[in-house]
Amino acid sequence: MLRATLAILLIASVFESAAAEVRGVFMDEPRSLGYFLGDTITRTAEIETGPDDEILSAALPRPGLLNYWLELRDVDLSSERRGNGRVHKLTLTYQTFYTPLDTRRLTIPSSEIAVRTADGTESAKIPAFSFVMSPLREVLPQKFNDEDGYLLPDSEPEKRRSGSLRTAALGAAGLAALFLILLARDLAWWPFNRRPARPFSRAAREVSRVLGAENGEGYRGALLALHRAFDSAAGRRVLASDLDRFLITHPEHGANRADVERFFAASRTVFFGDAEREGKMSLPPSELRALATTLAQQERAAR
Repeated sequence: MLRATLAILLIASVFESAAAEVRGVFMDEPRSLGYFLGDTITRTAEIETGPDDEILSAALPRPGLLNYWLELRDVDLSSERRGNGRVHKLTLTYQTFYTPLDTRRLTIPSSEIAVRTADGTESAKIPAFSFVMSPLREVLPQKFNDEDGYLLPDSEPEKRRSGSLRTAALGAAGLAALFLILLARDLAWWPFNRRPARPFSRAAREVSRVLGAENGEGYRGALLALHRAFDSAAGRRVLASDLDRFLITHPEHGANRADVERFFAASRTVFFGDAEREGKMSLPPSELRALATTLAQQERAAR
């Protein structure tokens, strides 16, 4: 009975030890040839261990330069339960900076991965991996020409026809210039601002200017500017008594007869009665400016 118990305990201890060991390392390797300067190489190792074993993160390879031509760019570790054990998936990404002059076989060195088990620490070996690199150019390349030497000449840019776009742009620019000229003529801008046929347009600008002046003579100057416009439009001096005759020859201003009469009344009060305040009360500066603008618009519409 004692012997049977000892045998059972011995068998259990053997199975427990086997359950805690590294069971195997299986590699998923990339292609072994066709690599050039700057290419990356990704290797995947599946390490099978006992269900409670774990890989020590502190013992994993550290990203960085391994030698003058090989760099470990990234290390990724994950694990999962599988059956009565655990599978640890370790992905290592390398980048090669070797510049071969001819086809050359290189080797990524092997590495040891520490695995912590119930009985202590064991190691799983990641085997070495060899691959073939190819040069980017010939050892003795041929010159393309004396000017560029060994470099490829610049490719010529594609030539596109732009005749239709150029024609459309010129046409649009011509129409814009024409419309600008017509607008300048309609609003009596330079060089059309000195035409005698647009006295009210000039007067409207002058009224706005002098009313905004700070010399204290703005209102009188605005009245005088509008008087000069009436005189120029009629070809003679226009007084309040001449208003009927003026509106017969210039019917476009007939709709503003009441405002024009107020203008002449305010002008008489200011210039002959020396009562500028009363004139402003009967025809405020804002209404005087509006009257000048309206007369200018009617003048343009009549032409």
